[in-house]
Amino acid sequence: MQNDMPDAAQKAEELSRLIHKSKSGKKWRWIIGGIVLAAIAAAVFLKLTAEPEPRAWVTEPIKRGDLQLTATATGDLKPKRTVTIGAETSGQILSVEVKANDTVSKGQVLLRFDTEALDNKLLQANAALASARANVRGAQASLEAATLEHERTATLAEKDMASRSALDQRRAEKLRALATLEANRASVARAQAEVAAAKTQLSKATITSPIDGVVMTQNVEGGNTVASTLQTPELFVLAEDLSQMELHIEVDEADIGLVEPGQPATFNVDAWPGRAFEAEVSTVSLSPTVEQNVVTYTVELSVDNSERLLRPGMTATATITTGTNENVLLAPNAALRFSPPSEDGAEKSGGFSLSRRRPSPRAAKAAKSLWVLRDGEPTEVPVNIGPSDGRFTEVTPTEGAQLEDGAPIILREQKNKKGAPTPGSKKPSQASKTSDSEDPKKPTRPTKKTAEGDENGAQDRGPK
Repeated sequence: MQNDMPDAAQKAEELSRLIHKSKSGKKWRWIIGGIVLAAIAAAVFLKLTAEPEPRAWVTEPIKRGDLQLTATATGDLKPKRTVTIGAETSGQILSVEVKANDTVSKGQVLLRFDTEALDNKLLQANAALASARANVRGAQASLEAATLEHERTATLAEKDMASRSALDQRRAEKLRALATLEANRASVARAQAEVAAAKTQLSKATITSPIDGVVMTQNVEGGNTVASTLQTPELFVLAEDLSQMELHIEVDEADIGLVEPGQPATFNVDAWPGRAFEAEVSTVSLSPTVEQNVVTYTVELSVDNSERLLRPGMTATATITTGTNENVLLAPNAALRFSPPSEDGAEKSGGFSLSRRRPSPRAAKAAKSLWVLRDGEPTEVPVNIGPSDGRFTEVTPTEGAQLEDGAPIILREQKNKKGAPTPGSKKPSQASKTSDSEDPKKPTRPTKKTAEGDENGAQDRGPK
């Protein structure tokens, strides 16, 4: 009926132009105008009083079940322990005994320096020690001689055969001999320390592994010269046994309150798509990390890498299971996004509507609404939403609302085969057809084909 109105209006306007040319055109214009107005009024009346065709909806029954709560974050894999090997001595490297990716054991030789200069330094220290010990023996002999002279002079002084000044001179010589002995003994101790230092330097010319692990990086080769006077050079980086690793992830502050040590987790890496690796939360950091006003917390997960499929530095996306809400109402997320389209004339005619939809009063604190299909009509049910796992969301009806287990909740409106709404809803192309037909002088142009291959027929219905 609505499609015939533009053609009738065009014919009435053409007839009006023909009658206008005649002498009695004025009278006929009034008659034709009245007929056109009556036709339009009849069409509007029929449209308003016509019973709308029912819509079809895609529904899914709401169900009860267990909702698994999770927290997702990204991070990278790291060894449980890494050791940086540096050089405490300077010199030329004689040989490198290992290379990157080699497995090493504790005490295994990694590198050897040329020890010629260190050997000479040890020989000099031993010679200085021997000289100091000889000086001690000479000082001991001098002390014994001075002690005898002092005793002899004291005996003569008691018999008035030696002066008091001679006795004092012998006592001073004895004290000087004792001081010389003590100084030589100190020289021996210093020489012994120099020998020990030379031996230590010589032992550091051979670098060994402090742990059982794997050589991650090797930064030197045989023949290189190393100078450790200002900064300790980094020669190797060793990682402890890679059969056990750690995954460090940054968890958002909104999720960190639910994360606790001992919770299970799974993670994926790009190197092994489609495979989920298991992990367990070991440490939750108390210190925040703030980057661009985003607060995160570092969480460490223990990873079993006995298959040796994982490597340090791999980026991983981890999902931590933080808890489970049991026997709760679960609604698909699509149902929470759905809202029925407005009926023709609703909210545009001052409250008058022909729709039979039954809205429910929304609670003040309700965040969302579900639309339940009751007696073939959508009925709004306000709900409070809870946690979500990405597919389903826990919902609770607000006070006074009813939501039965198994109630059909609407996901979307049923579409016909061409992708348009089912009968009863206005097609988007009709508005353009009506506007193009109102003015017969306005040229029309064909539209592009739709995805189904249909074309807009406005051009065929244009003025001929």
